[in-house]
Amino acid sequence: MSDANSLYFDLCENARDLIQSVSPEGKFIYVNRAWRETLGYGKEEIADLTVFDIVHPESQPHCREVFKELLEQGEIPAFEAVLVSKSGQRIYVEASASCRYEEGRPVATRTSFRDVTQRRQLEQELNRLFELSLDLLCVAGTDGYFKHVNPAFEQVLGYSREELLSRAFVEFVHPEDQPNTLAQVERLSQGLPVVDFLNRFRTKDGDYRWLAWRSAPLPEQGLIYAVARDVTEEKRLQELMAHQSAELARSNAELDQFASVASHDLRAPLRAIRNLSEWIEADMPQELPAKVRESLSRLGAQVKRMEKLTDDLLKYARAGRESAEPSLVDTSKLIRELSALLVDTGGIEIICSPGMPVFETARQPLEQVFRNLISNAVKYHDHPDGTVRVSSRQSGSYYEFSVSDDGPGIPSRHHDKIFEMFQKLESREDVEGTGMGLALVKRIVEHFGGEVTLEPAEPRGAIFRFTWPCQIGTSE
Repeated sequence: MSDANSLYFDLCENARDLIQSVSPEGKFIYVNRAWRETLGYGKEEIADLTVFDIVHPESQPHCREVFKELLEQGEIPAFEAVLVSKSGQRIYVEASASCRYEEGRPVATRTSFRDVTQRRQLEQELNRLFELSLDLLCVAGTDGYFKHVNPAFEQVLGYSREELLSRAFVEFVHPEDQPNTLAQVERLSQGLPVVDFLNRFRTKDGDYRWLAWRSAPLPEQGLIYAVARDVTEEKRLQELMAHQSAELARSNAELDQFASVASHDLRAPLRAIRNLSEWIEADMPQELPAKVRESLSRLGAQVKRMEKLTDDLLKYARAGRESAEPSLVDTSKLIRELSALLVDTGGIEIICSPGMPVFETARQPLEQVFRNLISNAVKYHDHPDGTVRVSSRQSGSYYEFSVSDDGPGIPSRHHDKIFEMFQKLESREDVEGTGMGLALVKRIVEHFGGEVTLEPAEPRGAIFRFTWPCQIGTSE
C-alpha cells in the first residue's frame, strides 16, 4: 500500500463519521471502524450483508430510490436515512454519497453518514413538548407570517393550522391592538426581546381572546420564537374586581356619609332628652319620691347608653377604612398608657409581660383593639381584685398578642356569638355596654389580615388572642 493510500485509509478508519463503500450490487467493499462500532457488526459478518440489511424498514423505499439515483447520477449531495444496528436500535443519519465509474460503468459507491440520533431524539422530545403544551407556542417570521404553530393555537382560536399559516398574523389581531403589535414586531426584528405584551386575537367564531406574549428574536434568520398564554378569564376577573372595588368604594363612601349623618341626627335628640331630664330633675322639689328620682336616673343612664351605642356604631362602620399612617409603636408603653386612662379598675392589676414588640404600625386601630379587650376584662371581672395580663410572641410575619384575665370566664355557649354585634354576656347584663366592643375588635383585626380567637384560661378566666402583621403594608 502506497503512502498516499495508507494515509487515506488511516483517515477513513479513524474518522468519526460512518464511512462505507458498496458495490453496484449492494455488497460491502469497505466500512470504517466508526461504522462497525455504531452498527455493532464484526469484520467477519460484513461480507454476508447487503447495504439494505442495515437500513430500517421505514427508510427502505427512500434508500432504494437514493441508491438507484446514485448509480445513475453519480452523486447525492445530501439525504437523510434511518439505519438499524445489529441489536435493532434505530440510528438516524445525515449522509452524502458519490459513485465511482470506470469506462462509464459504476464500480463502487462511497457514502459518509453522520450519526444525528441524539439530536433527532432531542428534536422529537422538543416536538412532543411543543405539541402537548397548553400554552400557545409558535415560530413566526419578521415578514408577519406564522411559520409553525402548536395545537394549542387551534384549540384556543378555532382556526386550522393551515388557516393560521396562510394569513399575516396581524389580520387576527383586534384593530385597536394592531399598531402596537406591529411596533413590537419591529422591535423584535431589531433583535430586542418582547416580554409581557398583551393583545387580543380574534377567534374563528368572531370572539376575541386576550393573549399575553413573550417573544425572543433570531434576527439573522428573520425568525421570532414566541409563547402566548390565554389570559382572557384573568382579564375578565380583573375587570370584575376593579368594578367591584369601585362599587365597594362607592358603597363605603355612602356608608360613611350615612353613619356620620345618622350619628349626628341621633345625637341631637339624645342631647335634648338628656338635658330635659336633667332640667326636670333640677326643677323637682327635694322631697321628690324615690321612685320618680330612680326613673329619671334610669332615663339618664339609657340616654348615655344610646349615645355610647351611636359612637360605637360609627366606629364600627369606619373600622379599617380610615387611612392610618404607620408610626413607631412601643406596645409595652401603649398598654401602660391605656391602663392609666381606664377608670374604675379598682383592685384589678394590668400587667404587661416583658418582651413586648416595638414596631412600625397603625397605632390608632391597634390601640382600639387593646382598649376594648382590656376594658372588657376589667368591666366583667367578678372579684374586687384580680389580674389582666398582656403578652406577645412573634409567629412568622405576624405578632400574636394575648389578653388574659382571671375573671369568671365566658361560658362555652357564648363562644360562637361573642364577636357578633350587640352580643353581651347574659350573666352580666347589669354591666354597662353596647355589645359592640368585640365585634369592633374582630372587624379591625381582620382588616389587617389577622384573626382573633377566644379560649378559656386555667383555672378560671378567658384568653383573647389576636394576630397583627409585623409590617402593615404586607397584609392590607
